[in-house]
Amino acid sequence: MRKLRWTENHRMIPNITRGSNPKGLLRYLFGKGRHNEHTDQHLLCASEDMLEAFDMTGQPVESWKRLAERFDRRYRMMERKGQPCPPDQRGKHNPEREPGKQRLWHCSLAIKAGHGILTDQQWQAIIQDYLQRMGITGPDNQDNGQQGERVTWLAVRHGLSRNGNDHAHIVVQLATDDTWINPYHDRIHAQRACRAMEEERAELIELHRTTPRNQIRWSYSQYRMWAQWKAEHDYQGDIAWHQLDPNTRSRHVARVMASSTPKHHVGRIIEACAHASGSEDEFIRRVRREGFNIDPRLRKGVTRDRFTTPEHVVGYRITWRSRDGWTERFNAFDLGDDMRLKHLRDGWRNDTRTAALTVQEWRAAMENRAPVMRNGAEKQAANLTTRDMERLIDQAFHIANSLDASNSEYGAALREGLKTFDRMRGQYGLPQAGTPLISDIPGIASHTQDESQHKR
Repeated sequence: MRKLRWTENHRMIPNITRGSNPKGLLRYLFGKGRHNEHTDQHLLCASEDMLEAFDMTGQPVESWKRLAERFDRRYRMMERKGQPCPPDQRGKHNPEREPGKQRLWHCSLAIKAGHGILTDQQWQAIIQDYLQRMGITGPDNQDNGQQGERVTWLAVRHGLSRNGNDHAHIVVQLATDDTWINPYHDRIHAQRACRAMEEERAELIELHRTTPRNQIRWSYSQYRMWAQWKAEHDYQGDIAWHQLDPNTRSRHVARVMASSTPKHHVGRIIEACAHASGSEDEFIRRVRREGFNIDPRLRKGVTRDRFTTPEHVVGYRITWRSRDGWTERFNAFDLGDDMRLKHLRDGWRNDTRTAALTVQEWRAAMENRAPVMRNGAEKQAANLTTRDMERLIDQAFHIANSLDASNSEYGAALREGLKTFDRMRGQYGLPQAGTPLISDIPGIASHTQDESQHKR
């Protein structure tokens, strides 16, 4: 069956298939998957006639045969009425008039990998909205009185897919109490419903706001390897990692993948540095201040010794290191098309002085030396960006937490916190005339000197 491709700006993608075997489909959805990729599979929501077949945790309490019979109840009613086929299976697609052929409508809704993960409650609201937009549920498919819905359906959720997508499966019985749901043009309607929800539903709008303006390309195999390493590194269970069963290890890896995307993280910071900078040399200094290494990609035929003008630099590479020791390197085009140097230069100042500074800053970055310009625009308090304030606030909370120590450790934690802020306000241009440094604060200087002598 033809599948729908991801597109650049879409965050939710539907994939629709049809079937005629409810027992097999339900067993697959609540099973381990073809490659043991299903983790924490459970019911999200369902029509009223299906709820009794599941416990409070969303697991089936009936046999697969009984579950399939319950799901097929309305189809059997239509079969007894002499209408055993969905509307699109009454003619050339089913000339033998095979009863119930493709009576199951199966749709997976997926959030593109790296764009975040939704809660069960958010998925429930999205699925119910989606079914109404598709015309499957809603006022036209409700009985008046106390009989409830006229459509049988359920939604199942797993962990992340093999490609890292957060997703949910919806299965609908096309037969209702007295007619059939017509799936004509369902793929077109599904795309329209998803595009509308992306613009209207807060859950999907927030996903868009938390991602870079341009899509960030990444290699899933590379990211999966990092996630496996990270999950094992953070694991603190009583049983050794290699002794855990594959499903348990997969769940740990899925949690890491759901909460961290290295290239996504790096891309957001580099984009913030680029937009805050007024020149290329300022951009280099801002990136280095964030703790990244940035190296120029020189034009073919240009060596480091012959590098004399910014035009000799045609790109850059970012090196990211986690606190746990993992290292990744990203080229500019990996972080988004707008992060290429030729596009960034269109919005930066370019004059003789800036060009000379740019060459010096690139050389300093290549040789891992301190920045050439010590008091650039990035060190002016008026030029603080949202990213800068985010770092300062995070550090303030970190220091506050470190002060929740015993009396004997309080002084050391306070001195360490003051040292950190003393360094950071220098990085961000916060000191003002007359503002005392840490060495000027009575009591702190002597404690610091005593501590250094004690270490010696």
